[in-house]
Amino acid sequence: MFALTTKSLVIMKALTKAEEQLMLILWKLGRGFLKDIVEASPDPKPHPNTVATILKILIDKGFVEYSVKGRNNLYQARINKQEYGKKSVNQIVKGYFEGSPAKLVSQFVSDNKLSQEELEDLLNQIRSAKNEQP
Repeated sequence: MFALTTKSLVIMKALTKAEEQLMLILWKLGRGFLKDIVEASPDPKPHPNTVATILKILIDKGFVEYSVKGRNNLYQARINKQEYGKKSVNQIVKGYFEGSPAKLVSQFVSDNKLSQEELEDLLNQIRSAKNEQP
């Protein structure tokens, strides 16, 4: 049984590119055995030993947990994709944008990474949030 919850994660360690790719697969699957994770990997498929090693690292870092089913381990993420994304963005904002989310958005605007529709949606969200504040 998966006993730990995402609430029990206090400190989030950084993921390498390979670890993050494996987490994306696990988030998509929900849970899976080693063979399921290898099969869901993009071509060229990684060797099962490589995947097993990365899973062990992810378990040690607190991102993945497993339960024993017969002779196999059933793996599942301990943190969901949205939670990881939120914490990652917060770390980026702290490290590269002086802790200012506005500077991050400004960077996207100056790089023309936001469409007119996305900018309007963002403005509407800001207006709605201001109206909801006491």
